[in-house]
Amino acid sequence: MKKQDQVQMRRQNKYIVLDAIRQMAPISRIQLSKYTKMSPTTITRIVQELEAEGFILEGVSEETAIGRRPTLIHMREDALYTIGIEIDCFTIRLGILDFLGKLIAFQEIKCSIKHRYEEAIHLLKSSIATIMSEYQIAQEKLLGIGIGVPGVINNEEGIIVSSEQLKWENCRIGEDLKNGVFDCEVIVDNELKMQIIAEIGDIYTPLYSNCILVGMGTGVGASILLNGEVYRGIQNKAGEISHITINPFGEMCHCGKRGCLSMYISEMTLLNRTPKNLNIQSIEEVLQCVDRGEQWAVDIQQDVATYLAIAINNLVCLYEPEAVIVSGEIIEHNVTFQKLLSEKCKQYIWKELQPHFVLQFSNQLKEGVVKGAALQAQKQLLSV
Repeated sequence: MKKQDQVQMRRQNKYIVLDAIRQMAPISRIQLSKYTKMSPTTITRIVQELEAEGFILEGVSEETAIGRRPTLIHMREDALYTIGIEIDCFTIRLGILDFLGKLIAFQEIKCSIKHRYEEAIHLLKSSIATIMSEYQIAQEKLLGIGIGVPGVINNEEGIIVSSEQLKWENCRIGEDLKNGVFDCEVIVDNELKMQIIAEIGDIYTPLYSNCILVGMGTGVGASILLNGEVYRGIQNKAGEISHITINPFGEMCHCGKRGCLSMYISEMTLLNRTPKNLNIQSIEEVLQCVDRGEQWAVDIQQDVATYLAIAINNLVCLYEPEAVIVSGEIIEHNVTFQKLLSEKCKQYIWKELQPHFVLQFSNQLKEGVVKGAALQAQKQLLSV
C-alpha cells in the first residue's frame, strides 16, 4: 500500500473513532473497538492521539458489579469552536457552537445591508471579533466559520453568485471575510441548506436521512436532504422552488415567467396585497389582522396555505421524503396557520403518499441557520 494511502486510512479511522465517541460518549475503549471493528491496539493509539490533541478526556466510570471499573472516554466541549452566521436584508445573526454541538452564544444585529456588501463585511468582522472576545474564544480554538446566505451560492469557492434579496452578485464572501483577519476556514452556502442540518437534530445522530425543509421569508426556498447529505444539483441550485410554476396564467415574475410561487407567498408579495390605507409595513401586522378576523388578512392566509400545500405536494411526489419541515416567521409563531396548512396538505397531498406523509414545523426559531451553519462547518472541516 502506498504511503499516501496509509496516511489517508489512518486519518479516516481517526475521524470514525471521533465520530463514534461523539455519538456514544461516555464510552470505553473496548466498546469502541467492538463498534468500529478496529483492533484494541488501533483504538488505543487513536484515543491517545485524540487526547493529546485535546479532543477527548478519559475518566473512571461508576462502580460495576464485578471486575475493574472501566475507564470511559468523554468529549471535551472546549476542544474547538465554530461560528455560525445568518445574513438577511435587515438582520445579521451569529453564534458560537462548542465541540459537543451546543450553541453557547447567540446575537442578533439589526441593520440594513441590502445593496451594501462592503458594509456587511465590515460589520461581520467586528461582530465576530466582539463575540469571540466576550466569550473568551482564543483564535487557535476557532475551527471555522459557516455562513448562510439567501440566494445562489458557489459553496465550493465561497462565492455568492446572486442574491435577489440582498442584491449582491459575485461576492467572494469567504475570501473577503477571512482576508488576514481570521486564521480559519470559512464555508458559505444557501441559508436553507445550512438550516436543514439543525432541523434534523444532531448531525451525528440525525432524526431523518431523507427530508425537505421549506422556508418562507423575504424569499421562498427549499433544502433537500437525501441519504443524509444535502442534495445540491449540478450548480448548487437544487431547492430553488421560488420559481416553480403554480399558475401559468398568473402574476408576472421578475424572472420573466408568470405564476412563480414567490409571487404568491413571499413576504413582499403578501405586504403588497394589504389595503393601502392601512399602511401595513410588516408580516407581524398582517398576522395581527388575521387574529382580529379582518377578512382581507384571512383571505391572504388562506391563499398562502393553499399555494404552499400545492408546492409541498410537488416536492413530496418527487422525493417521497420521511418528513417535510416548514419554517419562517409567518409559520413558526402562528398555530392557526399551522393547522390551516395541515388541513390543506391533507387536501392536496397525493392520496397514495398520505399514510406516510409527515408535516413538521421548525422549532429552531431565530437560531436555525446560525446553528446549522456552525454544525456544517464543524462536520465539513473535521472530516477533511
